[in-house]
Amino acid sequence: MKKLHFILMAIVAVCLSACANFKTEAKVDVEVTQDGQPVSGITVYKFIDNGLGEGSTLYKSNAKGSAKTNGGGVAHFDLKSPEDLDPSSIAGKDSKVFYFCTYDAEDVRNGIATVTIKSGENKTVKIEIEKLK
Repeated sequence: MKKLHFILMAIVAVCLSACANFKTEAKVDVEVTQDGQPVSGITVYKFIDNGLGEGSTLYKSNAKGSAKTNGGGVAHFDLKSPEDLDPSSIAGKDSKVFYFCTYDAEDVRNGIATVTIKSGENKTVKIEIEKLK
């Protein structure tokens, strides 16, 4: 009887683990520069393309996350499912477009970078902040 109970528990465990989706992850580092020099302490906002293209980035209130640049001018983003990437049973199956933006003191976008990324990828993109006119 104990053997039968153990075998049934093993079968249930195998079935449950076979049905589970993997937690997809990707990483994006955003390098922010102005006049070719890294800029620290700047907030970079993350947007997920929802079919509107970069139009959704005109207002930072539409952002799905943010990170500040470090001393080297790099903001690091960990993209995870289900918030950023769709859960998938096969890593790297689907890709998604993300926009990373910076804004000036008046909340006007002054820099943007676009990246298409799949789960499991690590990418670096650059934003050159425009000078005030």
